[in-house]
Amino acid sequence: MNLEELVNQKYSLLTANDREMLTAVFSNKQKVWEMNSTQLASYLHVSRTTLVRLMKKLGIDSYQEFKVLLNMRREEGLSPCTYDLQDIVSEYHLMVDELKKHRYQKVCKSIYEADTVYMYGSGNEQKIIAEEFKRIFMTFGKCCVDLFDLGEVEFAVERMKEKDLLLAISLSGENKESMDVVRAVQKAGVQTISFTRWENNSLARLCQESLYVGTRTISQSSGRTYEMVASFYMLLDVLSVRYLEFVQIQERKMADES
Repeated sequence: MNLEELVNQKYSLLTANDREMLTAVFSNKQKVWEMNSTQLASYLHVSRTTLVRLMKKLGIDSYQEFKVLLNMRREEGLSPCTYDLQDIVSEYHLMVDELKKHRYQKVCKSIYEADTVYMYGSGNEQKIIAEEFKRIFMTFGKCCVDLFDLGEVEFAVERMKEKDLLLAISLSGENKESMDVVRAVQKAGVQTISFTRWENNSLARLCQESLYVGTRTISQSSGRTYEMVASFYMLLDVLSVRYLEFVQIQERKMADES
């Protein structure tokens, strides 16, 4: 069993921070394999104790064993890694369970009170998610404007108002331009909300409100990977329903007051 297979097996035991560390490990396996434990802890921006705790969760007894698992490839002649329908359904159930933990009221209130909702996505997939948010919330009567890059954001800041809102979408939450975008609009007094892959990241800490979803990366011994990002679209669906509920409550309050 290699490290990817072990992580798949123990995935439900891992926290968002654990998953973020492992994402960093898998993104540069060769570089990580050349590090000692102290160097890896520094690379991951955690203490060595935190790194040891992660290995214990995975059932790994030593750093040397961790390196062996990291470097291990599926033996010749075995069937390639498969991921059947039930596995995918199980992953979706885990994603939905995470979405249930969120408290959506503050985010719904911010969207409801915003004159204009601006959206920024740090990459192609993120921009598609922003477009879907725009499509949904324009049907709810919200004015939504998508912004392509930092230069466009800096130009738009001149017409932003304090009652406006920026939604920043980033998988890792560590993209430099995403954080520059948020800082630029916050100078204008605009409230910010982040959609990211993990709860604890730089972008989420920078924004007033944040929502997060745990994506899942499927790896094969051939080195091919695929990241399941459907949870972001699930998040949009759940947020949309919660928003309609919030609007209904506000309308009832106004009717009672009049």
